[in-house]
Amino acid sequence: MQSFFSVVIPLYNKEPYIAATIESVLNQTYKDFEIIIVNDGSTDRSIDIVNGFSDYRITIITQKNQGLSSARNTGIKHSNCNYIAFLDADDLWCEDYLSTIKNLVKQNSTSKIFATAIKTFRENDEIDLAIKTYREKHVQIISNYFSLKKNLFCPSALVIKKCVFNDVGMFDDLINYGEDEDFFIRCFNVNNLVFYNFKKVYYQKDVTNQLTAPNPNNKRNIPDYSKYLTKVNKHKLKPYIDFIYFKLVVLYKMERNKELVTFYKEKIDVSNLSFIKKIKFYLPIPVFYFLKSVIPFSIR
Repeated sequence: MQSFFSVVIPLYNKEPYIAATIESVLNQTYKDFEIIIVNDGSTDRSIDIVNGFSDYRITIITQKNQGLSSARNTGIKHSNCNYIAFLDADDLWCEDYLSTIKNLVKQNSTSKIFATAIKTFRENDEIDLAIKTYREKHVQIISNYFSLKKNLFCPSALVIKKCVFNDVGMFDDLINYGEDEDFFIRCFNVNNLVFYNFKKVYYQKDVTNQLTAPNPNNKRNIPDYSKYLTKVNKHKLKPYIDFIYFKLVVLYKMERNKELVTFYKEKIDVSNLSFIKKIKFYLPIPVFYFLKSVIPFSIR
């Protein structure tokens, strides 16, 4: 009998974290799922740790290193369920995450994209994955995701009905930075979001070698988001794209890369930025770098 959820976990060199991630899935109160772990050419002991789990619901697929988008796509192609739940190999689900999503699906049968709020954490932070009562008041139907001018969640909090990939395509495996936003643009251009505004996912920050962290040695393949703008959708989509480009301005200010700061600043309509973002936008690179280093502040 077919399970309800396919849980896709891309895996590349996450030896310190993957066991806890898998356990957070196996500890779900809703048990009707399969787990597809895509080993994307790991060179550490990650796969040895995965092989230590004997649960029949776990399938392991090994491929040469092709990047996060490719690993997710491989998981999607090998999935056997109508709903795909994504979980990065260093993030954690609360015990009632899948039951929460199942409730959202049941109550919004015509919708195709579901997510919950997230809580960021660092390696030594205290974690509480315990069940919390499901409450209807936390459910939101967001018909224009782009109007938020920010991301409400990360991919580890995202569940998508499989047919969506036929409609909008899968993750672009030529991209290794900003692939999530590239996919979100295609998704939310034609779909609403059913969002549970309560934190059911722990998203780990400051993990070694994260491309999202400032590091001038990282080689990033970043898409041209402006290619999605048309005369019809520009008014709706441009504020969200400006949010993405603003994140890149922040990143390259932290790397003190004047050329790329200038490149992305020129793409932004400043009127789409909040007051705080405008301050950060205009701050000279040396001043911004100093303030961000001494007093970290959110890009939201």
